[in-house]
Amino acid sequence: MVTLLLLTWLQAAPAQPAPPPAFAQATTSAQKPQPARPRAAAPARGTTLSVTVTDSVGAVLEGVTVSLIGATDRRGTTTEEGRLRLLNVPAGTHRIRFEREGFHTFEKEMVWRAGQAAPSMTVTLNAAPPPPEPPPPPPPEPAKPEFTLPPPSAPKTMALPDYIERNFISNKEGHKENIVGCSGVGQAMVWQVREAWTDRQHESADAMLYVIGGAGTLSLDGRDVVLAAGSFAVVPRGTGYGFTPRGRNPIIVLAFLAGAPCAVD
Repeated sequence: MVTLLLLTWLQAAPAQPAPPPAFAQATTSAQKPQPARPRAAAPARGTTLSVTVTDSVGAVLEGVTVSLIGATDRRGTTTEEGRLRLLNVPAGTHRIRFEREGFHTFEKEMVWRAGQAAPSMTVTLNAAPPPPEPPPPPPPEPAKPEFTLPPPSAPKTMALPDYIERNFISNKEGHKENIVGCSGVGQAMVWQVREAWTDRQHESADAMLYVIGGAGTLSLDGRDVVLAAGSFAVVPRGTGYGFTPRGRNPIIVLAFLAGAPCAVD
């Protein structure tokens, strides 16, 4: 009976919770709440810049080099439709250059801020004037004619005093000329001057004069020179000269004309 009552009392008594294990209590008391780590900011993403290039009449231009200069450089060339897309352009201030042969180079500044719509632009390039034509080449120099000496004449000797005596000037003659020799490029002559012989000139021959006899004056290039036997003078081509005898005897001159053709041998 006593045993039955004890069992009945144990069944009716409320159950007591079992104490937690000692290691569990220690672990729970040591933990503290940790603050949440901030997420790393996603790298800023650029945008796509759309460009269309035309000429002054609105026709699209292919092959235009577009250079984006700024925090990040980009470069590309327009297509047949005159368009170009530059990818991943970061926000900021950029300078854009448009270049094509035959057109003026154009630059434009673009400012794009993060969060704005993707930028786009249409640019007109003006044709550059054609380069000046190169100057014409100088005309060719005229071919210089080859100078060929004429064949020489036969050798010749003479006694001038005897020749002059046989061909002495008469009293009726103002002046007298005799060729005493020539050879291809020159003539040797004896001039006898009894009266003034002025306004003489040789356009294509240089004259060398030697006075054999007589006296007088040589007017040479605007000045007067006294002549006597043994006098010598050079008269360049194109220079005016003349003789004025003095006294009864004529001036006798041996003249050599360099450059004059050989008319008589």
